[in-house]
Amino acid sequence: MAEYEFRLRFNLAHIGRINADVQDLVLLDLPAGGRLRLRTGKTGEPIKNAERVAVLGGPYTSPEQARTAAERAKSALLFWALEHRLGIDFGDGHPRGVITEAGIADLERRFRGPVRADVHGIDVYESQPNIKFVLVEATAQVGVNLANFVKTFAREFTGGRQLAAKQGLAAEIYSSSFFDASPRSRFITLMTAVEALLEPAARPEHVQRLIEQMEKLAGTAMEVEKETRDSIIGSLQWLKAESIGQAGRILAGRLLSDKNYNNRPASAFFKYCYEIRSNLVHRGNLDPSINPLLLANTMGDFVADLLLASVSQLVTE
Repeated sequence: MAEYEFRLRFNLAHIGRINADVQDLVLLDLPAGGRLRLRTGKTGEPIKNAERVAVLGGPYTSPEQARTAAERAKSALLFWALEHRLGIDFGDGHPRGVITEAGIADLERRFRGPVRADVHGIDVYESQPNIKFVLVEATAQVGVNLANFVKTFAREFTGGRQLAAKQGLAAEIYSSSFFDASPRSRFITLMTAVEALLEPAARPEHVQRLIEQMEKLAGTAMEVEKETRDSIIGSLQWLKAESIGQAGRILAGRLLSDKNYNNRPASAFFKYCYEIRSNLVHRGNLDPSINPLLLANTMGDFVADLLLASVSQLVTE
């Protein structure tokens, strides 16, 4: 019977590396006899120096089991990144670089074994001994505590806690912000992470009625071209829920009521940042009195705290 494995390849932001001297590290032994390992993405390179690393797991009895385990491993890594304020890039699940079938065949002859293209993200495949992953590719680092990495990964992988879809997306956006070179770009990415997490509530019934009246009025304005009328009605539909600014302030006030950022309560800090984001995106301006690096770093702490407070409410299976 065929067995299957998964490989979850990811990049670490330049400010963080996992402080292990080995190239291959056992993270967890599975009850069914398999195991999860952390491996560097480059032959001969210790994990502590590696930007590209991968979690490998298996064997599993089906591709579906392997993919479910890979998603759980990804969730565990996101928890670790949130708790330790670190960046992870999981890519888009596609191979990096271009390797033709002839190129694969040539590499298999050279390595005397199976070769597979490097996938940045989750890759599920049939188990083969000594399989190799090939990547064709034309700053300062901080060592990350190995014990914390192994402990967090094992806790989340075995604990059964799963990120909801919006939490997972927000956590990925947060982690990707560490790859933004510009503080202004990182700030906007972090604001997007908060927006991805939000679920604006419906406005009160009397407000809903007012919006419906406005929709009817827009629909009967025959002197306005249909495309414009439809656009106005679509915009009015969005007004039936709280604004992003309102929803963000409410969520920050509820989850982070005991925290302050730049001497502002969490809800006031989000309001302040949302106004900065609007000016920056719509006008391209940042008040010269604002230090963009300090703003982005503080926003990073705020988003990590908000996400951790949100996921702490999750119940394990």
